[in-house]
Amino acid sequence: MQSDGTTGARPRSCTSLAGRDAPWSALRDAVLAAPAGGRALWLRGEAGIGRTALLDEAAAFASERGLRVLRAVGTAPEAGMALDVLRRLVRPLLDRHDVLTDSQRLCLEAALDTAVGTTPGGLAVAAATLALLSGTADEQPLLLAVDDLQWVDAPSAGVLAFVQRRIAAAPIVLVCAVRAEAASALDSTGAEVLDLAPLTSAESDAVLRRRRPDLTAQARAGLVREAAGNPLALVGTSARPEHVDRTEQAPALAAPSGDRPAHDFAVRLDALPPRTRFLLLLHALAGHEERSVRLAIEAAVAAGSPAAEDTLVAAERSGLVRLHHARLTFLHPLVRTCLVRTASAADLRRAHAALAAVLPRDDERRATHLAAAVEGTDDDVADHLVEVARRRIRHGGHPEAAMLLKHAARLSARPGARGARLTAAAHAAAVGGQPALAIRLLADAEVEGVPADSRPLWELTDAYVRFESDGDLSPAVLRLPALLAGLRHRAPTADDTARTTLRFLLHLTAVFSDEPALRDALRTELPRSGAVARLCFDLWNRPTRPDTDGTRRLRRLVAALTPEEEVRDAWQLLWIAAALDSVGEHAQLWHRVVQRAPYLTQAHVDLATCGDDYLRGRWDRCLTVSRRGAQTAREQGCGLHERLFRLTEAAVHAARGRQPEAVLERIESWAAKRGQAYVLRRITGIRAVHALASGADETAYALAASLTPPGTFPPQEPHFQHVFLDLIEAAVRTGRRAEALRHIAAGHEIRMGDIAPRHAFVLAAAEAMAAEGGDVHTLSEAAYAMPGADAWPFELARLHLRHGAWLRLAHRPEEARAHLLTAHTHFTRLGAEPWSGRAAAELRAAGTVVARTRPTEVWQLSPQELRIARLVASGLSNGQIAERLKVSPRTVGTHLYKIFPKVNVASRAALAHAVREAYDR
Repeated sequence: MQSDGTTGARPRSCTSLAGRDAPWSALRDAVLAAPAGGRALWLRGEAGIGRTALLDEAAAFASERGLRVLRAVGTAPEAGMALDVLRRLVRPLLDRHDVLTDSQRLCLEAALDTAVGTTPGGLAVAAATLALLSGTADEQPLLLAVDDLQWVDAPSAGVLAFVQRRIAAAPIVLVCAVRAEAASALDSTGAEVLDLAPLTSAESDAVLRRRRPDLTAQARAGLVREAAGNPLALVGTSARPEHVDRTEQAPALAAPSGDRPAHDFAVRLDALPPRTRFLLLLHALAGHEERSVRLAIEAAVAAGSPAAEDTLVAAERSGLVRLHHARLTFLHPLVRTCLVRTASAADLRRAHAALAAVLPRDDERRATHLAAAVEGTDDDVADHLVEVARRRIRHGGHPEAAMLLKHAARLSARPGARGARLTAAAHAAAVGGQPALAIRLLADAEVEGVPADSRPLWELTDAYVRFESDGDLSPAVLRLPALLAGLRHRAPTADDTARTTLRFLLHLTAVFSDEPALRDALRTELPRSGAVARLCFDLWNRPTRPDTDGTRRLRRLVAALTPEEEVRDAWQLLWIAAALDSVGEHAQLWHRVVQRAPYLTQAHVDLATCGDDYLRGRWDRCLTVSRRGAQTAREQGCGLHERLFRLTEAAVHAARGRQPEAVLERIESWAAKRGQAYVLRRITGIRAVHALASGADETAYALAASLTPPGTFPPQEPHFQHVFLDLIEAAVRTGRRAEALRHIAAGHEIRMGDIAPRHAFVLAAAEAMAAEGGDVHTLSEAAYAMPGADAWPFELARLHLRHGAWLRLAHRPEEARAHLLTAHTHFTRLGAEPWSGRAAAELRAAGTVVARTRPTEVWQLSPQELRIARLVASGLSNGQIAERLKVSPRTVGTHLYKIFPKVNVASRAALAHAVREAYDR
């Protein structure tokens, strides 16, 4: 369950496994149709391709749909134990003597060693097993899940093949996962074979974005190339340079028992001549570029182990690589991983030293190879690593830079250098979205001793990590002004990342805490800040300045950016766009930044994009991205972002009239303890929208007025435009038109319409909503005509509703119906049921009845499925429904298993309730 969410487990109508929609659809259909008849399916693919993961999903889905799941796994050491897999598979059913004849029971007991007796023939065991499975499945359908079929003992495999050929008449689904290279030797008669293809580059990239959000685009691209579409290779490896610190990566892939792919590769690698294996290790470390083979051969010469022709021939004969036109290719991506992780420390150092010897001096890889070759300390190599890390940081590669700096610290012998470099590594890890690593590095730096000139960076990084990981503002509030004052006496450098981080954290803390001292510190920094920082300060700390003109200023800034400035100023530009409600206008910029930036920048982009989707009425996508973002943030240890994503999700639910109070209360308690004033104000705004949707107009007015009292725009409310129309609508509904007009006048006084297009539309819509008499019509038409008015469907629909209601009361029904229908259409598309209900009521008063949405439209039921669903709601049993529709009871059951997930219910009673509610409302 998600900590602050409103949703439970992911529905399994689709699979979360990338690139597996087609096999998943076949598995799902087989499970849903199980009551009507069985199917056998094989998941066939190479090692690491995801057979077991898909089998796990099928088992979980079958369990959710009410099937009983029986599982067994074949293993290499036990492949010679007769009937071992069958024994483990059917053991839970052996007490069901009632479904077997005496001879069948004795047969199975003897075969499975549960009683003393003579082992019967294979056919008798197979027949008894089928009888046991069929008899049990008649009461509750079964899913038999067998993993690693190639390792199943021969007698068990024979029984499974017997069952497989006769499964169609029983409510049983048999799913077997099998290695592609071994499948041809097995009996697949009666089974539907589903081949699992390698993932595409796009699918692999999507997997890494979800599983490793800390990686930059460059690191992801390298892993995608190395994995070659193999999911296990993709998630089982780490970002380069993996050779810099093998201890920080996942545990080495030793050679465990069973069907671990690495076991097979390790055995075959151990059989190679030492010179051949060393050449392959060099090739594995050299990378994927065209020169990798030549580089490996040159390195082998440098290491005193030249690769002769017989070396390459031995490598190809191993079946692990292919040699074609002087190009050496690993036949499976896991071979590369296994080579590196099973190599001895001495061989790794030797290989890295050889590669470093043949790489150009300006090649960044040379530094990492040099570092991995050092045993002990080496200040020259450490200095080189620091330079490479600085270059990585300038291009957004903070996670890689953190590891480089950590190793620079390990290699450093000079006094104080270790503590300084560990502090710098912690800072890079923090900015790269790795708070847990940053905390460890900060602690290590303290142990080594932090030099005086690195202490400010240590203090800054500690405050940053505590803010991002748990929303703790206190360290930043206490330390930042003094740290900023200290930096003013230092001349800025090209690599002064501390200054950038300090300004970023100072801005965030000032916004989230409302501490005047922090705003004053930002203000004193403005003369030394660039145009981007000044605009960001204006919009978030004095948002109602008449000369802001933010939209045009932002466009000019974006047009003039260099690629390096895009990464450096990304967060400030994003916050500027968020304040102007123009995030969507610069989507290409965010896309470019995310491709090069670490996790935290990606998280900020996703947060801003979610907010933009909410404003532009893309509420379903907003929910999807916010839920995914909250989950990723939690996995990364970024508690602040998790709650901010949850708030965006709650905003959608509130606008739709659904109560998000449980989520809001949890976040409110968390925010109050940490002085998170900005979060508390957002919660108030969300509650105001929900009150409006629910018809609690007095509550809505009180909440909105607490944020922006009529006629005033507090500087700590930079998103004053978000609550502007809510205040006006609540004021009009509660008879406070004077207060509404005062607020509108204040909006004109600050030239709100000149700040950004959305500000202008909100002001125009508010004027029309607060108008009386013929001005309602005139001002509404003027608001509709504004450029880009249709970009804000929620506010636009509310204006059409107000306009249509006024026209109806003015006895202009034809005009009223046009606007009310427009409002109803917008609200329906948004899923805002209370609002669409009001529009429907106004339409009925205007003489038009809006057709209700029927279950066939919402649930996408076929006509036959809809008939069965309605008969279930009328109280009929499966047998009675079958008699009524002239079909078999089993056919009715099959339809019900398809209906349940479409209606999102799990029982007949829930289905009956859903159908009655849909037709009787």
